[in-house]
Amino acid sequence: MRRADQPGRMPSVLRQIVRAGLGLALVGGATLPAQSARPGTDVVQRASRLELTARLRDLEAQLANANTKGASRTRTDRQATSLRRRLIDGDFRVGDRFTIVVRHDTMRVDTASVRDSLKVSILNLPDLSLAGVLRSELDERVGTHVARYLRNATVRTNVLTRVAVLGAVRVPGIYYVSPDRPVSDLLMVAGGPAPEAAVDQLEVSRGSERVIASKDAKRFFREGRTLEQIDIQSGDEVRIPVKRKVNWGVIVQLLFVATSLFFGFLQFLQWYYNRQEF
Repeated sequence: MRRADQPGRMPSVLRQIVRAGLGLALVGGATLPAQSARPGTDVVQRASRLELTARLRDLEAQLANANTKGASRTRTDRQATSLRRRLIDGDFRVGDRFTIVVRHDTMRVDTASVRDSLKVSILNLPDLSLAGVLRSELDERVGTHVARYLRNATVRTNVLTRVAVLGAVRVPGIYYVSPDRPVSDLLMVAGGPAPEAAVDQLEVSRGSERVIASKDAKRFFREGRTLEQIDIQSGDEVRIPVKRKVNWGVIVQLLFVATSLFFGFLQFLQWYYNRQEF
């Protein structure tokens, strides 16, 4: 015969499952902000040496505080190390490019590439070294260099960001783009999105680290953010994923199998309880 207390067991089990689910949801919700936070986005790529130095002092003060622990300490230490390297070595690396507009008797436009020695050639003038130069110092450094050879010349530069655009685009490859362009323009530079592209789900990686997740990309597209505003740096990889397609055939088969197993289980229970009654 069936035991009288069996019908009351299921609500108790359900309550435990619900409580566990709510607990996991609360824990997961509490950790989301920390996971989605991007280290270093408050440091502008074209910040001055004075601004970077002040930011470095703030980070070092945080590291000296005993309350800075765990992931927060690791993130802060990484930012401080990056700033020290920028202040000493500068922002330019081999392969970087920037455009130069020189107004003298006429307007002349040139594109300079950083060579192995961190030197560049500008308008057939003698080479200029960019060792230790920040992006914010480029106009002054190039202007001073040009003024040695061209009187009353004005100089304006624009550093290009080297980005690998991969995935569901028509012409994947490495491109040099102006950092003040909207992130959505990356797709046009790479020939436009492929028909199967999930445009608003792009991801940005820097080495082995994912620095922009697809959930953030949707907001950046909507707000029209530029490459510099979301801290896309030279060497980053932008990947456009393919839209996920629902395979209804597989889903129907799985539902059929699950339904068969469910009814088979019910028949087993019926046989088992009928046997207990005799």
